[in-house]
Amino acid sequence: MQVGLKTATSSTAAALSRGAIDAPQSVKTRSVTETSAKRNPFPEAALISTRPLRYNVQLNQQLTAVQQADNYLAETETQLLLLRHSTGRHDLPEKAAGLQRLLDKRPQLSGGTVDRHFSVSLQQNTQVNFTLAGSEKLLQNPGGETLVFSLGGSKRELAAVALPEEAAPRQVLMHLNVGLGRLGINARQDITGRVKFSVDESRWDRVSQQLSVKGEGHNYPSDSFTLLAVQPEQAQHEGLVQIAARPESARENNARMQSALEQITSQRGKLRIHQDRVRSRIDDMATPYTPKQAQETARALGNVLEKSTESFSGLNRALGAQANLHLATVKNLLG
Repeated sequence: MQVGLKTATSSTAAALSRGAIDAPQSVKTRSVTETSAKRNPFPEAALISTRPLRYNVQLNQQLTAVQQADNYLAETETQLLLLRHSTGRHDLPEKAAGLQRLLDKRPQLSGGTVDRHFSVSLQQNTQVNFTLAGSEKLLQNPGGETLVFSLGGSKRELAAVALPEEAAPRQVLMHLNVGLGRLGINARQDITGRVKFSVDESRWDRVSQQLSVKGEGHNYPSDSFTLLAVQPEQAQHEGLVQIAARPESARENNARMQSALEQITSQRGKLRIHQDRVRSRIDDMATPYTPKQAQETARALGNVLEKSTESFSGLNRALGAQANLHLATVKNLLG
């Protein structure tokens, strides 16, 4: 447990306010003005980088993910609105270039928290959904064939899948997942019977261009690897890329831009719920002391430590135990 002290002197107050959790929401603007009671709604990113041990690792990660996602969605929303309401053709290329930059660097700028549908993914890596040509025939007629999947790139990866002679589609799908899972690919069957695949977006470039398979002549040739036709699921990302490439068509694609804006608004609303939860956790971690009480406690602690190393050892154990107690219990004991 960390105890943050605030003194009445201006120099100490300014120093402490830089590390306090009542920093402004904006990541780009910082204020060191001390506020006595009012707390701003959410910590800023600089607070994490300058005082990384103030919160536990899980909370730090949650803070970072929420901020990165919200910052990216806010910038994309602004750029979309600028392009949508552009008054003349002379500034269209500039607005389109700004949107294209955000789309190209989405994984980096969002820290991997915003996927191709502009949905927020805070707990797991963003995924790309896709289909493979001819995958349905594997489920209907596996034929006991052994398939060897190859994922090229700087380091080639191989995975073998032994299909059963005859089996229900669900069983064949399980066999596929055992092998393809080694390549980071997961397969499932939707309600229409189509086979859908998914992979982490960080591996998508390799999968989309360098996934091949060799069989035993039943479903796939045995003499060489066959490059698989990978088709990604249509997403908001592709639609906006087309608009950015042809900004003069922005007015014609007003419905597509409106859909993207509605999706961004919806996701930012969900992020505000996460912010409320994080804020609640931070408030639970706040010290129950006023600045004056904290100074008196620190002074008393210093006096005890001066007496003997034996007292220090006992007090150190007591403080260690305090960290595992409920806040109300500690307040009652100290009171």
